[in-house]
Amino acid sequence: MALFSLAPPPPMTDPVLLMGLAGWGDAAAAASDACDWLTEDAQPVVTFDPDAVFDYRSNRPILRANAGEMLSITWPRLEVVHINPSGRDVLALVGSEPDYGWTGIGDAVVEIAQRFGVTKVVTVGSVPAPVRHAIPTSVFGSTSDSRLLLPGDELLMDDIVVPASAGTVFRAGLEHAEVPTIGYWAQVPQYVGRPYQPAMLALLERIAAQLEVEFDLTAIELEAADQVARLDEILEKRSDAREFVERLDLSVGTTSKVPADLPTAEEIADEISEFLQSTQDEEDS
Repeated sequence: MALFSLAPPPPMTDPVLLMGLAGWGDAAAAASDACDWLTEDAQPVVTFDPDAVFDYRSNRPILRANAGEMLSITWPRLEVVHINPSGRDVLALVGSEPDYGWTGIGDAVVEIAQRFGVTKVVTVGSVPAPVRHAIPTSVFGSTSDSRLLLPGDELLMDDIVVPASAGTVFRAGLEHAEVPTIGYWAQVPQYVGRPYQPAMLALLERIAAQLEVEFDLTAIELEAADQVARLDEILEKRSDAREFVERLDLSVGTTSKVPADLPTAEEIADEISEFLQSTQDEEDS
């Protein structure tokens, strides 16, 4: 069985490959939401066989039902779609992070990039961080070619050891094939969930800058401002929660270097759990 199928591609000139998958490295779904917003209603050029790349126990199909009748089942997807914002050809790898076949999919992504003459790769992701929503979203990057860096870009800290996402693995294969790449990660406050519009907005701004096009982000800008205001309103009513969140502002700065005393992920999780448990105990008493 073939790993993927190809649809007749449209004519393209020097396309850019954009990657932003749902899954690991997609805190609050900021990266996948940004790519889904950008590629809404786009037609697939490449479709990966879901039976070959997904474990349906972890990436379950979605059932839609109404009035006791099953209407549809939507399967998890991994596909490359084509968009052309302002005349700029873009191929976007979108959908869910696959469970199986990362090596084979990575090879296929390289093959696809070479077949269509991809000139550079832009990846986006988002990570939970001990930061406050009230400060502008920090976006860090890494690149295989410093010429791709734009004014205001901040490079990721020098040495990190973290579990890799599928997108990072695919990007490594593209770099090995000498396709220039740049990746951006938005920091998401650890206490917010999906959607988190400020991080989505920050990533779309980086994508637009790399594509040298303009997106109409007015609606997202308004939604981001409203979300920040609503979070402020919630914290204003809860002095204990507000004090906890305000302490996060002291945990990490806006530089690309990680402070030596930055707490570990386990320490952060423990502190949050203790705070939430103490709050629940107070409400129950």
